Amino acid sequence: MSAVGFKKLEETKQMKDVIQQIINNPTEKYISNYGEDKIKVELLKEYSDELGIIVRGELDEKEELKVFSIIPYKKGNLTMDIDEVDVIYTNNSKDDYYVYFEDIKTGNPITFYLQNVVDYLDIDEDEDAYVENIRLIALSTEGTVIFPINKDEVDKNLEQEEEQWRANLLELAREGDEEAIQLLEIDAEQSAELFKVRTKHEDLLTILEGYFIPYGLNDAEYSILGTIEDFCVETNSLTKEEVYIMDVMCLNFKLQVCINKKDLIGIPSIGMRYKGICYVQGHVEFS
Repeated sequence: MSAVGFKKLEETKQMKDVIQQIINNPTEKYISNYGEDKIKVELLKEYSDELGIIVRGELDEKEELKVFSIIPYKKGNLTMDIDEVDVIYTNNSKDDYYVYFEDIKTGNPITFYLQNVVDYLDIDEDEDAYVENIRLIALSTEGTVIFPINKDEVDKNLEQEEEQWRANLLELAREGDEEAIQLLEIDAEQSAELFKVRTKHEDLLTILEGYFIPYGLNDAEYSILGTIEDFCVETNSLTKEEVYIMDVMCLNFKLQVCINKKDLIGIPSIGMRYKGICYVQGHVEFS
């Protein structure tokens, strides 16, 4: 909640009051007749142009809303093209769904919490449905702005060539090319060996420009490091708390990080790096 401007909202009674306001006066409402006797409901309430809360639940026999979960959210603006995704139901009382996919450029597996569950339920059994794109958001409650790695134009050009080379090999490997698979394995072994040698004499943050590593027990929680390419400040209309929204390039893919101004050490600026722990959620555009 802190990442969308509700850091001060700690008391249970305060949260109940906010939930009741959302139920009484939502900004958007989504309903799905899921199954023969279930009506799933999502109520969205905006507290700025991009930040808000989702109240998710189910209508009972008296048509009263039984609330399952309250989810802070940000509307994503950065799209990623994806071939396919796997949607996983966690089988608990909160109707939580997680999405798994493999990043096309890097081959990294990524899991995130699904924002638009009702949209998914509407196409769940539709064989003609496909994914147009996804928009990733990282909600953070602790983070630091750190210096970038010093690189000249030659370094940048070499880096781009290597990234393109790996992307081409990944594409061939997905098609079953044995030589491409072997080259990727050799490259991974050489990179690991070089990393091991450099860590003996250098600090980790001067070697790695970015990373995206699973963190903790939650599938959608990650430790990330990436370069800030753009940022802005949003103000929560109810609490008046300010939230930084940063476009962060991390391992050749881009996502938006939201963090309360009071939770961030340092001041964002373009070219600096963001390092922090994030809970990743996303919106999947189904067609």
